[in-house]
Amino acid sequence: MAASAMARGCERRAGAVRTSGQQAWRRGVAVMLVVVFAAGSLHGVAAQTKPADSVASNALPAYAIADWTAVPAVPTASTVTVTSVGSCTCDLTAGSCDGNCCCDTDCTAVQIALFTALSSNVDSTVCLPEGPAAPSLDYCVPKSAVARVNLPKSSTLGVVTQEKADLSFLSQQLCILEDNSAELGRFFADPGHASVASLAAARTREVGKFWTADPNAVATAAAFKASAAASSQYRVNDTLTATGAPGNVFILPGATFSGVCGYTNVVGFGLPLPAALDADGVSTCLVPLDDGALATACGGSTLSATNLVTNLRLAQTKASEPAYIAVSVSSQVYRSAVGAAEVAVTGATATVPGATYSAATGVCTFAVAEAHFTLTHDGAGSLTAASVALVFADAVDPTGVAATATATGAAAPAAAVRSLRQKFSVAFIKTGETAVPKSGAPGYVVGAPLLAGVILADPTTGSTKSAVSRLMDGLPVPAAGGDGRCGVNNKSPVLFGMSQFSSCAVPLTRSGLQAFCEGTGATGTIDAYMYALGAAAANATTSDNAAPSSSPPLPAQLMGGLLYATTTTGMAYAGSTAVVAGWADASYLNLADWRSCSTSDTADCGTEVAALAAPTTGMTWTAATGTCSNVPVGIALDVLTAKVGTMNNPQARVARVGASWRYASWTYADPFAAASTRQNFMLASSVRFVEMDQDSAEGVTPASPPIFPSLPQDFFYPFLSAAGPAGGRAAGVAAWWIALAAAFAVACITARGTEAF
Repeated sequence: MAASAMARGCERRAGAVRTSGQQAWRRGVAVMLVVVFAAGSLHGVAAQTKPADSVASNALPAYAIADWTAVPAVPTASTVTVTSVGSCTCDLTAGSCDGNCCCDTDCTAVQIALFTALSSNVDSTVCLPEGPAAPSLDYCVPKSAVARVNLPKSSTLGVVTQEKADLSFLSQQLCILEDNSAELGRFFADPGHASVASLAAARTREVGKFWTADPNAVATAAAFKASAAASSQYRVNDTLTATGAPGNVFILPGATFSGVCGYTNVVGFGLPLPAALDADGVSTCLVPLDDGALATACGGSTLSATNLVTNLRLAQTKASEPAYIAVSVSSQVYRSAVGAAEVAVTGATATVPGATYSAATGVCTFAVAEAHFTLTHDGAGSLTAASVALVFADAVDPTGVAATATATGAAAPAAAVRSLRQKFSVAFIKTGETAVPKSGAPGYVVGAPLLAGVILADPTTGSTKSAVSRLMDGLPVPAAGGDGRCGVNNKSPVLFGMSQFSSCAVPLTRSGLQAFCEGTGATGTIDAYMYALGAAAANATTSDNAAPSSSPPLPAQLMGGLLYATTTTGMAYAGSTAVVAGWADASYLNLADWRSCSTSDTADCGTEVAALAAPTTGMTWTAATGTCSNVPVGIALDVLTAKVGTMNNPQARVARVGASWRYASWTYADPFAAASTRQNFMLASSVRFVEMDQDSAEGVTPASPPIFPSLPQDFFYPFLSAAGPAGGRAAGVAAWWIALAAAFAVACITARGTEAF
């Protein structure tokens, strides 16, 4: 009889409950050095001073390769099983247990026991959606009697697991006795290496439709409240008891309906903040600065670290009288008003400076712009340490901007900023673990960062190993700062499946535009020019013909040389080979998974981004129209994607990435403007995701069944040595032929005996 192959869910212990709607995507933050100080060490205000603004460029944060012995000498690309790809989509952190992800192999039995429980059954376990399980077949006969199914192979493998049905009455009625099903399901085969022609063909089409992920993989996290358990240990998503915090629980600011900061983010044990997909992996909100609000908000709101950190104590457990731990400071930096360079705050790091408002200047110094918490636990439900990395900035009253710039010559933004954007995040890490966030498991999730890095050689003498220096925030493109202007520290992450257009302004006078176009700009790099322009009091001391250097191209300068082929002093990534991860869970220790090279031409690597050479056509100046032609204004990125796996849960991967310059003409619009009038000229970069042409989903069919069903291999053992335990399927088939021969002989003897009678 015919029987269809049904996918089986993962086995769980008694009481396990599987819940849809839980958000599977979570982003982590880099593991920070945890420094524990005694309780009470953070009280008071430090005698620290605001560091001077700096023109320095912040290095792109990347994961360090601490152990080169773990890097394979000859990396090989990972093999993907199409019938099981995407079977654990909630495993989004390498080397660490993801809360409520029951299929995560990094989770110990003790950690799984701490997963969220239903209020109706404290012994149950709530599991995040894991994706469909690999197809399996339940056979009535013992497993040893069933031959493995051989599936057609492309660049990937297809495997169907064979299981022996249990002995219950119902299972024995529904198990597979004979299987002549023509198909085991439909799956997308991995199209393999993507050629230059594949990307070129995709570019000619209209912008491809965005990936629509499995709703179970990106839905908002469902609200689970665990009932009061007898154990004092935290379970996943338990509220953390705290002192010095609103409501005596650990809660951080988040955006209200109007976007203004309010205490909306209740932190749950084991779950990162934000839990939902976010472009920057942080929770953002706005603090209004106008209408006289800053004077009060400076010391009485989330702008002051005193309210966020100094008085905060976290309970180590849920016990009625728990021990409390203070939050240590892992780092403190101050963001420059112009250029956004982050300068370390000098002085004792054991104390946290509070925000201070000056009525004379309308400036709130040491305002908290970002606070990133790392909570360390022992894996058994107890907190062991807590740390925070703080980023400070000036919060400026819009009515005091002009007075501040004129009186002190301090940095003045291009326009009055009426709100300060704050960012918060929380990461949980088990003692001794190193957590590395993924962008999917294994396929990319829409909106997750496009993983990228540069190839790094092993510095050990004589070693030929190479790995990837993975960028923590993914592949960036130039972006605008808070004032809309360009800067080397202003970047926007490329998000998978989301085509984007990122622009920023470069202010130039007419004579400055000409100097830039002709290559006579003497102000230096784009960053030095923007700093000089912003730091001058009311822009009065900047020369009218000041302009940034046009070589290297401005987009290359803003990217720190990333994707630029020519090695250039002061540009850390210039001349480096940039790569993009084909799969969202690729290890940066295995270079092969970051290059996607052709098997026939190893020099043709789809996700190794070809660096951009200097433009071959120079810029030209036309005085009559005030136009500079052929200006390289940005980088155009084309990302070719492919889908692999089952039709109802296809996994998205990157097949190829291409980069090219974007050109435009800059024209000074007002010929009658004063010589000191600066016009904004726009730099613009683009990212376009296109889908690869590939075959429709293929039906995976099992091998044709044998003429005679297989007997257990030990059917005639020990009469036939070939029928022993090592005989395999061949022994089972031979047993049938022997049985037939014996039956034929018996039939002949019986017939002869009948004739004689």
